[in-house]
Amino acid sequence: MTDVTRRNVLASAGAIPAALAVGTAEAESALPLLTYTTPAEHVRAFLKLHASLATETVYYTYAGTLEAMMPGHEIVNLCSTTTLIRRDVEALPEGHRIRIWEGTVYHRPGETEPLEEFENPLNGRMVRPFHQREGRGEALWTDTGPSFIRHDGERVSRYGPDNPFKLDWHQAGERIWMSRYSSGVYAKHPLNAKDWPLEFAGPDLLYSEKTTNNGLIREMADPSIVNASSTYSMSVGMLWWPWLLMGQAPGHLVWNTNGTKLSSLDTIPNATRQMIESVHPYLFESGPPWEGRFSLWTDYPKMRTPVT
Repeated sequence: MTDVTRRNVLASAGAIPAALAVGTAEAESALPLLTYTTPAEHVRAFLKLHASLATETVYYTYAGTLEAMMPGHEIVNLCSTTTLIRRDVEALPEGHRIRIWEGTVYHRPGETEPLEEFENPLNGRMVRPFHQREGRGEALWTDTGPSFIRHDGERVSRYGPDNPFKLDWHQAGERIWMSRYSSGVYAKHPLNAKDWPLEFAGPDLLYSEKTTNNGLIREMADPSIVNASSTYSMSVGMLWWPWLLMGQAPGHLVWNTNGTKLSSLDTIPNATRQMIESVHPYLFESGPPWEGRFSLWTDYPKMRTPVT
């Protein structure tokens, strides 16, 4: 190879990364800046990313950790979690009705067997995880925002002309995302300190939650796509789960999770699916998984007895 040819090759090789960088920058700059100005636009974008604009069943899986925070202690990772969420979306003339069911399995890090018992490192007690289910939750999403449907059929919404529904959307590179925040008292604790001294953590089920959906700008900008791909993350601070037997000890739980919207149930790894199915088989059935509304807080008092 002559010096001239060698110099040409080296010069060309150096130009390739720069050209790729320019091409990537141009591709990103070609993506539109998506803006949503009305409640209806926010609703439609949210449903497209979080669930679907079409009548169909949408599944998510997410994996995470259940961590404990106590004064004077380092953060303790108690166990890992895997959750399957099912959303049945029904497109109606008045909006989109969404019913949601979910099931969580606790397990050891890196394992795919339900965790039946372990020693709580915070108090030395042997505890039995309660692999909870949640749902049916139900909401009707209209052009003005969501109305949550109570067990008696009444619709409750905090959105209206004086409080229009909107979300904070952010873009960077090829991605677009939005986060939602909520906090307060979920409900009154169904247990009491006299009969359930180790399970009762306080009169109010306090919580603070942040969830984030993250998708692709090109999918969100494409009107032909009604169900955009999405990743999902959740971080929740809350009182002790009753099965941890912490009583009213100071401190709280932090549940951190990350996951994705599934294109198909077949994309769940076999070992993970078998683990979820062994505890929550009804989530995989074609019809509604169950009737009525249940949660850890409704099931636990019926399925467990106080630990002494």
